[in-house]
Amino acid sequence: MQARLRFHVLDAFADARFAGNPAAVVVEPVLPPVDVMQLTARRIGVPTTAFLAPAGPATYRVRWFTPSKEVNLCGHATIASAGYLFGRYGSAGPSRLRFVSDNGVLYAERAGDLIAIDLPKAELTPCAPPPGLLEALGTEAVSCLVSSDDVLVEVESAHAVAAIRPDFEVLARQPFRGHIVTARGTDTDFVSRTFFPSLGVNEDQVCVTAHCKLTPFWAQRLGRRRLTALQLSERGGRLEVEDAGDRVRVLGSAVPREAEPDDAPDATRRPPGRTSAPVPSVVPAAQSPAP
Repeated sequence: MQARLRFHVLDAFADARFAGNPAAVVVEPVLPPVDVMQLTARRIGVPTTAFLAPAGPATYRVRWFTPSKEVNLCGHATIASAGYLFGRYGSAGPSRLRFVSDNGVLYAERAGDLIAIDLPKAELTPCAPPPGLLEALGTEAVSCLVSSDDVLVEVESAHAVAAIRPDFEVLARQPFRGHIVTARGTDTDFVSRTFFPSLGVNEDQVCVTAHCKLTPFWAQRLGRRRLTALQLSERGGRLEVEDAGDRVRVLGSAVPREAEPDDAPDATRRPPGRTSAPVPSVVPAAQSPAP
């Protein structure tokens, strides 16, 4: 027996020039079982799927899954979720939404044509590049810093960021959730790329949580709290960020996808804006996600 979970795909941080980062949004009366959410995210095949369940006025429980495992926070999928919900509510709906996760509470609000979310600012500690890191990235470092789960590598130029071709198998063995490479920008304040091979996402197209590290780093360097940023991934994405004390405010778009034929492959091309993913009512234990 199979159930079908309806999902909606939006591109966060997309504009006329950049395609942004896709996320799927699933809204159910209650959150499905973990194994069903994991298998659904795998079958949808976009970088992150957000699962939502109403929990009060303008409030939703949320959990985020990549195709391979659950993550404790995903900013671009939260912006996509807010974009979908604001569109469903219409202009008469709330201007602010509350997302409750096991990792804390996030708020999203309308900001003109954009959506703004604020997240905790990450603390960074300068360090020597860990053994094997620069070889896996194939670059030289100007500086290197670590946070609780990611490593940030500054390189000499935007060109150097764009030229990186990592060895993802080697990078996945590094003791970090993610690997952020950044440099001063040309038409934006800074540029970056982000790699998460240990999470099953070799390169994240636009990563909000990485900007919780990048924003204070570049705000201190440039002496300004409000900055513009560009992620130099294949699809690309433009962000506006603000260092707001112990928080980072990130603004971006959330563009719903147009419907496409039902037989469109789920991981290799633009999936339909609204479709459904079949999931077994019982998932074998071998397919359950790692804890």
